[in-house]
Amino acid sequence: MNAKFLGHSANDLFWFILPLVLPALLVRYELNFSQAGGILTMYLAVLALFSFVVGKLSDRISRKKILGYGFILASLGLASSGFAPSLTLFLVFISITAVGVSTFHPVMYAVIDDHYPNNKGQVMGLYEGFGTGAILLMFLVNGFLLNKIGVRGILVLTAIPAMIVGLQYLLGTSIPEKIKDQEQKGAKSTRGSVFGFSILLLSVIFRVFSVTAVLNFLPTIFVSFLGYQGDRASYVTAFYFAGGLAGSLIAGRISDKFNSFIILITGTILIIPSLLFFSMELPGWFYFVPVSLFGCFASACIINQNLLIGRMGKSLGKGEVFGILMGAMTITSSLSPALFGLLIDHIGYSTALILFLIPLIISSFLLIFLKSFTAAKTEVAL
Repeated sequence: MNAKFLGHSANDLFWFILPLVLPALLVRYELNFSQAGGILTMYLAVLALFSFVVGKLSDRISRKKILGYGFILASLGLASSGFAPSLTLFLVFISITAVGVSTFHPVMYAVIDDHYPNNKGQVMGLYEGFGTGAILLMFLVNGFLLNKIGVRGILVLTAIPAMIVGLQYLLGTSIPEKIKDQEQKGAKSTRGSVFGFSILLLSVIFRVFSVTAVLNFLPTIFVSFLGYQGDRASYVTAFYFAGGLAGSLIAGRISDKFNSFIILITGTILIIPSLLFFSMELPGWFYFVPVSLFGCFASACIINQNLLIGRMGKSLGKGEVFGILMGAMTITSSLSPALFGLLIDHIGYSTALILFLIPLIISSFLLIFLKSFTAAKTEVAL
């Protein structure tokens, strides 16, 4: 079990390393802000595409090899990007990195869903907690070291844990393969199950659309609109992940005792007021409270969406289900920040923030509808 958690820690570092070093990349390659945003979009787009592919493959070939070689590929790609003499080579290396990073989540979500029938919520909570905790630690450590060892040193340092984990997976750690009767279970597809899975996935997309847009702009929001100094604003994102760590552990505990629909609906709704605080004039220190709550509720949603996706996607292979989920979330994450920034430029920050609450409202209504639909379907079956 520890190998799964440590693997998640090593993998999640790759999801936020580029935003952390982006200011330095602007200077190194003489980029404008559109080009910088394009780098992030390209990275996430490659990651999303291969999440679909890897999810499908993991139901057919060795999960252990996919994970091991994926970590090694991600590590080599990221470390090499630090030595890229040109922007073109840098883009090649981070694309290779994205391919490697894409191998982890679809496979490991499937492993947990397949092999932990009891206390699955608690296991998922610990799993998410290790990932969130690693990101929090990365922001604190790499932020401190950035001026001391430079971008190249930071990229190499961040790549080392992935290389270690990849070799551990290939040479020592046992990774459970797909349950043999999974294909027979998956063959029992119904129109209702496909419909329910589609509605759930759509609700996830709407929620992620709002959450990732605001998350990516948190430091900018606090500097440009809430009057924070740059050094204090750099800790804002860390508070988000601190709240996310607490939310992961709490939600993991209660998800095995309460209906995942109720937790997911409640978490999605509570994100709305936590974001509304960012449009209000409040004492400076108080903003760290809604940032922490924002992270807490968002993490609770991730755990319960994964539990529900595993149950409602039984018409597909487990790897394929979570590959679709990760691909859809990553594509959404690559597009929503750009739209949020565009709206801020044209209609102002407060109005843009309020408009970005609408997808959360839509997501909540979709979940309420799906819960009612699922309950009605169960009653008919009885």
